[in-house]
Amino acid sequence: MSETLEKLLDLTLDMRTQRRRQQDAGFAQSSKAIRDERVELERRQMRFLTEIGSLIRNAMTQANRHLATRPKECQFHEVLGCVTDLQYLGGRTCHPITYELLVHGQESCETLLVELTQHGMIEASLGQSRPSVHEAHTSRVDFGWRPVPLYQFDANNASDLVVRYLAAVVTRWPLGR
Repeated sequence: MSETLEKLLDLTLDMRTQRRRQQDAGFAQSSKAIRDERVELERRQMRFLTEIGSLIRNAMTQANRHLATRPKECQFHEVLGCVTDLQYLGGRTCHPITYELLVHGQESCETLLVELTQHGMIEASLGQSRPSVHEAHTSRVDFGWRPVPLYQFDANNASDLVVRYLAAVVTRWPLGR
């Protein structure tokens, strides 16, 4: 064998090994990026369910205290265990925080759905009252509340959300009639 052929063979084998190492490094880098993104998503979900849930709960409690002084018997009530389709176009990442308005103890209208998107935005819409697992694909109705980035959501946003939800309910449904 000539020395040039041997060098070309060695070079070819070395290139293959080098490409395999590059592919392995690329795979490891991709795997790390996926793990990091999953950790970030879980952190966002936890913040949404704890901090944002608490801010909304506090705003609803404050609203309920005020509504108790009014002649109409209205009360916001948290709907636990509400399920929506997580594959919904728009990229929801976890089950929503949901509330409904009770008038004289009865459901009055659509449920408020507050959801976290994959892009870290908090969106709110109206959905059918208490969707079940079989109705998880519930349609959403915009009621004029603008999405807010998770990191910017505060007590003022929660209060605005409550007021806009009540305004949407009063506009769409005759309360107590």
